Amino acid sequence: MDAFLFDTTVLSIYLDPNHPQHIAKGQSLAALPAENPRFVSPVALGELGFGTRLASLIGKGDPARLNAILAEARAYAVLDITHHTASAYAELKSKVAHKYLAKTLRQDRPKYIEDWIDKATGQKLAIDENDLWMCAQAKERDLVFVTADARMKRIPDADAEVRLLIV
Repeated sequence: MDAFLFDTTVLSIYLDPNHPQHIAKGQSLAALPAENPRFVSPVALGELGFGTRLASLIGKGDPARLNAILAEARAYAVLDITHHTASAYAELKSKVAHKYLAKTLRQDRPKYIEDWIDKATGQKLAIDENDLWMCAQAKERDLVFVTADARMKRIPDADAEVRLLIV
């Protein structure tokens, strides 16, 4: 039986009835077997919490509605990030970097540390660091990572052990 780990995009669309894609994505999620476990990452909760607090600080959105979305997201079982997750993250990011930045990474580092530049940034990989952490959690626990972000297909293209469902 597959278990699912929902990413931030899925949660924000699925839990917000005012989101323009709520009905379509909600139908996709409703098609998942109801008896299969569903989880969220503390990374996704952090992203949702950040969005909620920032919107409140700049006077955007409805704070009560945003807090309700965050509370509903917290109602899912939350998976801890552990040293096992860190190992899965290191393996995953190295595979993604090798696939998409192989030529760049082969270049020698400058002699002086002040001139070093991280060549495997999320921006260079075209993959958000938080998404890598959540995929690492899914990989570590053999979960299906559920996202609404089609760009995420780059991750299982680099590491076939990441199981991805784009809704």
